[in-house]
Amino acid sequence: MKSTATIYEWQAVPERVAALLPLAVQVKVAHEQAALKAGILAITAATWSPELNAITLYSAQQLDKQAYDIYEHEIYDGDRCLASVSYNQIQPDWNEEILVKVGSLVPGLPTVWNTGNAMLGGPTPLSNGLMTGLLAGGLGYGAGTLAEQFFPERYLERGKLRRTLGLMGALSGVGVAGLNSYANAKALRTSMLRGLLTNNKTPVVYPYQEKMTKKSFANNPLFAPTVSVPQFNSAAWQDVNMGMYRGFQNHTPPQFAAATTGLMSGISTNMRSPIIRPVDVINGIASAGVGLATATIAGKALSAMAGLTPAGQAKLQDMGLWGGMMHAVVPSLFGR
Repeated sequence: MKSTATIYEWQAVPERVAALLPLAVQVKVAHEQAALKAGILAITAATWSPELNAITLYSAQQLDKQAYDIYEHEIYDGDRCLASVSYNQIQPDWNEEILVKVGSLVPGLPTVWNTGNAMLGGPTPLSNGLMTGLLAGGLGYGAGTLAEQFFPERYLERGKLRRTLGLMGALSGVGVAGLNSYANAKALRTSMLRGLLTNNKTPVVYPYQEKMTKKSFANNPLFAPTVSVPQFNSAAWQDVNMGMYRGFQNHTPPQFAAATTGLMSGISTNMRSPIIRPVDVINGIASAGVGLATATIAGKALSAMAGLTPAGQAKLQDMGLWGGMMHAVVPSLFGR
């Protein structure tokens, strides 16, 4: 009975996500507007406690009373958000709080980064690369200097480690500039050199791919509304039920089902439709902080499973392939 009760609790996740997502988005927008007015957007992270309808601000540096008062006034201004506000320098309680906005928790770093980018004509791939190289190089040199003080000279030659780490940090800026330039060039269909000097705020087509004609757009399976979220969720929990009797090694564990059905329900709620497209699944996973490559692979896999007929889904479950795909896809969504 205990395992059954646990599964019932996991099954409540999709409905809970669908109910909380619109409210969380409102809180996020209210926080961003208020934090921008108070000048603390870049240095604070914000969480939301649904049960208490409370926003908590976290920052590595002490917030002055004036900034906090401005933030609190803006939160309540115009009844945009009725959540209570508090400030805390202790780690969040992730069992109770939902992260709605993350900021830099390194004091002064956003100011240094933004000022340096502006002085170099950015933000561009070139300015990002230069700033990354300077900051990472300085950090590496400092870390090397510190390490040399703790180890005897017979282990670390004085000056060598700091130079090596400093150089490695500086060269990391080349990688950042190159990758950013390539992304700009591909998105805007231009040269790498022009992409290197293009402002990162330039509007582009997302995802980064060639613009498609109406005919190719219509024929691309990624843009076809083939993913029935209710059907996928039902199939996922059916496989969990099979795992209760056959073992979860070849079937979907309840926590995996809760993660994927909650994700799909959230995307469906955001799109305001029970039928969504594979590209919506990919973009939804990517917006949750997963890398685009992982999001594309996982999104295509989940969309393919969701696009099968109920008979096809049942056949995969009988063979244990459905559970195998879930074991392969879900951990990647959480960096495992």
